Amino acid sequence: MSKVKIPRDLQGRVKDAARDHKFDSADVFAEHILERGLKNYDLPNPDAKLQKRMKWVVEEHGYSSLEELIEHLLLRGLKAYEAAETDPHKLEERLRGLGYID
Repeated sequence: MSKVKIPRDLQGRVKDAARDHKFDSADVFAEHILERGLKNYDLPNPDAKLQKRMKWVVEEHGYSSLEELIEHLLLRGLKAYEAAETDPHKLEERLRGLGYID
């Protein structure tokens, strides 16, 4: 598992969401969000290591840096996981529909 540097301003949110959704750690949760977020891109080698796939997206999709892509994907993923949903089944359906869980 490759460790990704979580932007400082998102560390608390990632940690809280990881805990709320029973992930082992903030790093595992962040990598999960990044993996799922990358599925939205037509990658030439979807089986490549995470870092290599992210670098390809940065180069091909106009991100200014790897950090910008990471922040974008984490914010999008956090939005899905932090949705104020009182019914756990509806939240699960939402996350499945957005592609964050199988």
